[in-house]
Amino acid sequence: MTAQEKLAEERDGQKNARIERILLAAFSLFSHNGFDAIAMTDIAKDAEIGVASLYRYFATKDEIAIRTAMWAWENQKKMILPILDDSGYYNKTGLDQLSEIFELFCKLYQTVPDFFRYIYFFDAYIVCQKIDPERLLPYQEVIQSVQTIIGNAIHKGIEDGSISSEYKGNEKQLYYSLMHTFFSASQKLSLSAKMLKMDEMNNDVQQLKLLSKVLIGGLK
Repeated sequence: MTAQEKLAEERDGQKNARIERILLAAFSLFSHNGFDAIAMTDIAKDAEIGVASLYRYFATKDEIAIRTAMWAWENQKKMILPILDDSGYYNKTGLDQLSEIFELFCKLYQTVPDFFRYIYFFDAYIVCQKIDPERLLPYQEVIQSVQTIIGNAIHKGIEDGSISSEYKGNEKQLYYSLMHTFFSASQKLSLSAKMLKMDEMNNDVQQLKLLSKVLIGGLK
């Protein structure tokens, strides 16, 4: 490697580290405050870079919002996929695979509740800003990679008989019904699990685990 190539590599490393700081700052600020309350100057300050530098990487707030959403999903995939690979997951029935996926989402809620908050605020922001769906295609691809894993478990369950055959032909609709229900509950709890006095006696993690059992039980 030439000296010029080494210098270019160092610059690339610095650039990637700076982008990582920006995305981490955006994720933290947006997930705790929503999108409307946060300006590009706030992100630059939290990432410890100049505003001009921030705009060199991300030209608009919309752009950084979408990129951060992709970054957040990718981080969760990095956590989940190795666990599946090491757990004998692929030897289990389709229903047991789904059960394990729900369990992992429960653990995700316990360790990174801000992820669910971010996606909630992000969805609201995208709708309010009327972002063109074409701009969301890269984000959609990240989510679809997760959908594939869950969809495969549903398909396997129907084929091996662990999931009722009544769902055959409606696998995609079943995926959305399951994940929208579980994900929405996770978002609700991440936002307001202890908002009211009467909520103090409720265990949010236990609620998600019970919901998982109800959903899994309904598939048999």
